[in-house]
Amino acid sequence: MPGIREINHGPSLEDIIPEVGQVVQVDEAVLNELPPGARVISASSYGTSLWTRTAQVVAALPNGTTKNYFLKCATGDNGKVMMNGEFESMQTIYAIMPTFCPKPLAWGTYKGTPSTYFFLCDFHEMGQSPPEPVEFCAALAELHTRGTSPNGKFGFHITTCNGSVPQDNSWKDTWQEFFAAGFKHMLRLDEETNGPHARILELSKPWFDIVIPRLLSPLESNGRSVKPSLVHGDLWFGNAATVVETGRPMVFDACVFYGHNEYEMGNWRPVRNKFGRNYSRNYTKHFPISEPEEDFDDRNALYSTRFNLHASILFPGSTRFRKMVAEEMERLVTKFS
Repeated sequence: MPGIREINHGPSLEDIIPEVGQVVQVDEAVLNELPPGARVISASSYGTSLWTRTAQVVAALPNGTTKNYFLKCATGDNGKVMMNGEFESMQTIYAIMPTFCPKPLAWGTYKGTPSTYFFLCDFHEMGQSPPEPVEFCAALAELHTRGTSPNGKFGFHITTCNGSVPQDNSWKDTWQEFFAAGFKHMLRLDEETNGPHARILELSKPWFDIVIPRLLSPLESNGRSVKPSLVHGDLWFGNAATVVETGRPMVFDACVFYGHNEYEMGNWRPVRNKFGRNYSRNYTKHFPISEPEEDFDDRNALYSTRFNLHASILFPGSTRFRKMVAEEMERLVTKFS
């Protein structure tokens, strides 16, 4: 898998979809994914994204109605992985809970610019973000309960991207194996992106030798087991909202894999992600905390540290995320050593 610096990003995204509100030319490959006889009425850039460009496409259908579509584009080798991963992620969620995410329609390659890749889904006007906790957390717990691994292992059948960062989704027999491999992968990408960090490097050995086994091994020993649950993978407040027309919660921008359901809540620990403790309380009413329950907060900190690593990779040069990673690693290493 290429490092972040090795990725060929292709042409500028601004060449494909311009600034918000500007007219967008819809590529032939996208048009071919619309219903037969559909005619595009309008297409304009819509919303904001740091890693992709997005647009709203309005089409007239042969039956006389109009339908709105959401189009997302990315370029280069990494863009292909991102769009493929998002389509497979959303398709997997939609198959389980079709009211909990927009219907994914297609992904593919632009005919006009073959280094551009797209993802197409139904369009929904989004309102409150994050959604109110009661209905949202019940729906999320239902996804985690019903979304079971097809082979009983942890991972996913393709690479998915957290933002623009490719995840190591290689199948593993145990959650501890999968989490450790994924964390090592993120440490490697962070070092490629930001250079070595002396304190993180120093803490890495006890982190993998002591902390991860201490917190994750008890989940899968003494008669306990972890059911691989389908997790969204990047569930911060910007990827969940209330649908205006229905008032129901919906998630998007997923980068799924089958993992420990509590991993999802690791992204709620940082204040920046706007999921307060009332979300965790509502969630655990439907999906109880794993045993040993007394380890829950430290497991949550462990999972949250990986999300802070993601942020460090996504925002090169920012020292605050690496500082958070190093401080949490040091706290847990000290506690369990």
